[in-house]
Amino acid sequence: MSIGEKLRKRRYDLGKTQEWVAFELGSAMKVKVSQPTINNWENNKSHPSLFQLQALATTLRTSVSYFISETETETEKWRKLAEEYAERCRMLEKMNVMLLKEIEQLRGE
Repeated sequence: MSIGEKLRKRRYDLGKTQEWVAFELGSAMKVKVSQPTINNWENNKSHPSLFQLQALATTLRTSVSYFISETETETEKWRKLAEEYAERCRMLEKMNVMLLKEIEQLRGE
């Protein structure tokens, strides 16, 4: 789940509106944010800064790690996929070398 999806879920879980979040960030946390900005964050069109993320966590009674933990997991998934891809490329390269040697042997016979 992305940061935006987690933001939306947490807001829904608390029964709050985007307008409420924007108002609370502005009044209690002194972070000037509009409702359209909250909407952009929730739809992953833009992302909050670390300072804004800290204010969001406080306003929505959660932690910053709530928002970023799965994002880190997603990064880890991509890293593993890249490693698997690299390993497959190495295997294909070895197979190509073997096939070329076999072709050379067949031509020589």
